[in-house]
Amino acid sequence: MLHMKNNELGQFIPMHYHYQMLTDDFRMEAFKNAIKKVVKPNDNVVELGSGTGIMSFLAAKQGANVWAVEFNPTLAAASRKFIKDNELSDRVKVINGDASTWLPPEPADVVICEMLHSALLREKQIQVIEAFRDSHYKRFGKIPVMIPNATILAVQPVYQKYDFYGYYAPVSLFQSPYHKDDNIFEVDPQVYKIVDYSESNNDTYDSDIYFNFKKDTSVNAIKFITKSLLSMDFYTGETVDWYSQNLVLPLYETLEIKENQIMNLNFSYNPGDSIEKLNNSINYGVVESVEKLKLVMSA
Repeated sequence: MLHMKNNELGQFIPMHYHYQMLTDDFRMEAFKNAIKKVVKPNDNVVELGSGTGIMSFLAAKQGANVWAVEFNPTLAAASRKFIKDNELSDRVKVINGDASTWLPPEPADVVICEMLHSALLREKQIQVIEAFRDSHYKRFGKIPVMIPNATILAVQPVYQKYDFYGYYAPVSLFQSPYHKDDNIFEVDPQVYKIVDYSESNNDTYDSDIYFNFKKDTSVNAIKFITKSLLSMDFYTGETVDWYSQNLVLPLYETLEIKENQIMNLNFSYNPGDSIEKLNNSINYGVVESVEKLKLVMSA
């Protein structure tokens, strides 16, 4: 049972999923640019959950000394070979270990951690960074620069087409944020959580949000948007950003919302939870007007 749990997707991603990540140009260009801006020659860099070692490779190419920590022994062995094949074994040391409990022998300047699932579900980005950050501070008295710096989570009611060759099937789905999707939406997304990795904790994301519709609209799904600030220049404000795939969850019934009516949406989950747990927590309804909402909120 423990072996099976450790091998769940999102906890223990097998090799054949990594090709898609390596060939995702939006992901790779964003991380390459962020690492180039943040990592300096002779920096000590730790990559938590290093996978194939591509981020460690990019940091080593900047002249850093890197510890790449990977829990999956098959991946650790493969990445060790890849690093050797790329002639960077002198700068990258691959560690087969638990990223949430491992610490480097000397202080890290930069930490890279890309366990970024949509809405911060399924993977343990928050838990791993929190555990490493707090243990590192306790031992060395400093918090390294984090890549990413932060993640912004937002949500948006949409109308999603669920007709497949005449077959109606409202299913959960992922959509690229970089290409036009089939969503129809009449309200802007609202942010429900900003995660700062220098101080974030594994707390519950309780959200109670209102959307004011300016025209008659049908809503049959909720889109979760995940934007990570990989690096930030605090002098210019320039950021390197990357969007994870949007997660679109169907509602159990379509809402027909009239002009000036307000949709109330609430949900609750912890980072790393399953998609099903988030889905099961979603509640929604319609408040008739802005005036009624003011009465409800003042009561």
